[in-house]
Amino acid sequence: MIKAIYRTSFTCEVDQASKETVKNGEQMDFFEFPSFDEDDSATEAENVKQNPPAFVPGSPYLDSVKDVWAIEDLYIDVDFDETFVARDKYELLSWATAQLCLSPSASIMLQEAMEDGWCVGIEDLSGPDFHLDVPEKMIVLDDNGMLLSALARSEYFRNMLLVSYIRALRDVWQEKRHGGFDEEYAPENILMLERVRAADLDVLAVFCGWELRGEGHGSLWRHLIGSEDGDIAMRFSGYLERDPSSLFNGQALAAAFSQWFRDIRRVSTCEHEVMNDLDIIMAEREDADMVFGNERLTRIKLETLSCLPDRTAYLQGKGSEILADPLYAGMQSMVNQAHLMQIIHDIQVTRVQNVPFRDSNLAQKIFPNGLFTPEAEVPVQSE
Repeated sequence: MIKAIYRTSFTCEVDQASKETVKNGEQMDFFEFPSFDEDDSATEAENVKQNPPAFVPGSPYLDSVKDVWAIEDLYIDVDFDETFVARDKYELLSWATAQLCLSPSASIMLQEAMEDGWCVGIEDLSGPDFHLDVPEKMIVLDDNGMLLSALARSEYFRNMLLVSYIRALRDVWQEKRHGGFDEEYAPENILMLERVRAADLDVLAVFCGWELRGEGHGSLWRHLIGSEDGDIAMRFSGYLERDPSSLFNGQALAAAFSQWFRDIRRVSTCEHEVMNDLDIIMAEREDADMVFGNERLTRIKLETLSCLPDRTAYLQGKGSEILADPLYAGMQSMVNQAHLMQIIHDIQVTRVQNVPFRDSNLAQKIFPNGLFTPEAEVPVQSE
């Protein structure tokens, strides 16, 4: 796994594909799909559409996913103008992929995911807007339970799909560099890291929407302003209006990141999902000597989560503030606080025969080898 590395200049060590970015004033190289020969383009695209790669999902949650395509196969030689209406899932994903190629940041994340062999599908997830099957390298986007014909004609839901696609690509980017946090950190630190990571996904969606607006595609930006995360987009654009240079030094993105934590509902929902995942991990590792890690969370770890595809970090120098400020480190939901305390309590006790012990030696004496101590037979004395 390639991880982001903190340096004095705070650049991130990434693979060669991600290094084709702005450097010394040079023009950024946008990702371009490999083109088909003109005579064979229709035939190749039709073959991919009719014969998607065989796939057996590794997650039972997604055992109904059938139609997935490798990102590199989502190119079709079609002019995606405003009148384009997708006829099937393949064309809809091809349209979405082509749109993201117009964003410098999204195009780099898209290229890396393509080179790593990720594929994309659309299904009704009945909840989350996307799901990553990391072992199978599959991104599944939510279709909101809509018929394809309705989804393809609705500008609103197509923009929702684009936002989910951007967030999924950013999560793939983070997964490659950081993976999960449960093997290294304690529950309270995992919660902090996951909140920062969730905020980063929404911040990157806003950033890519702004880049598409600059390329003349303002539909996604208008969608973001009117969405439930519109406060993040407005904070970002408002900061840019007061200080245009903040687009290049990361201050506008940092302001958008801060705005994410000012919505209690958004933060509480994230916390609830994270702690449900921690419960699942605890159940899976019930017999392990150590359920979670004990590594100390540092500001550097938090700041590296904000590394952008152009090798800059918009949270540079803000890690200590995030660790100490109640806005980022506090918990507003009493229910989530109780849930976290219960998780911490459960990992500190030794549970034998469903009886919790704080002393493992005492548990061994009462339940040798984890078994009930047989009752001794009392001899009956005859008179």
